[in-house]
Amino acid sequence: MVDTEERRPTESSSNDRPVPPNAKGRLLAGLAASIEERGYSDTTVAHVVRHARMSRRAFYQVFQTKDDALFALAETIDAELVDDLRAGVDSAAPWEMQVVQSIDVYFANILRHPAFYLCMIRELAHLGVQAASVVRRGTETLVELIGQMTDNEEFRRAAHPPTERRLALMIVGALNELVADMLETHGEVESYRHLAISGTTALLSTSHFGDQP
Repeated sequence: MVDTEERRPTESSSNDRPVPPNAKGRLLAGLAASIEERGYSDTTVAHVVRHARMSRRAFYQVFQTKDDALFALAETIDAELVDDLRAGVDSAAPWEMQVVQSIDVYFANILRHPAFYLCMIRELAHLGVQAASVVRRGTETLVELIGQMTDNEEFRRAAHPPTERRLALMIVGALNELVADMLETHGEVESYRHLAISGTTALLSTSHFGDQP
């Protein structure tokens, strides 16, 4: 989805200056800031470059469209969440505490980029085939991570095998909808956090039934 009110620089004018080495990071930060300020649908390339303190020419040297920048931002923030989860959960803690730590990390990331996450949940998948692929990759990354993070001695001690894919999909989907409701209704964060912990704990407690028809 290209901004209809803006014209892309011509090819000859868009390639006559080198792109700064930190251009992509600055533009993604500018996009993230604009989404938090006005939402994605109302964000234009002009808003992005103003936040990034760069030119529209530089934007189009890095990204083809505003949507392409959103896809790159989604992959960047997904990677940050994965890194934070790996660093923030103690695999030697009781399994229930690992759930609490995971949800705390998840909510901390949501609250750092609330408008972006709402865009990810409600808007991103509707931006075309490439967007749907970005959503699928992000979901599968989290599904795989849940399986890996539940494959430790504390979960085995409680007779919980590594979470299989379908159950992990349920967890990711439930958390997405819970967070979207919290953000859309401006709900009280702590109550949603407690519900996320109790719901995820309950779902993981059924993991040993996963192979039954």
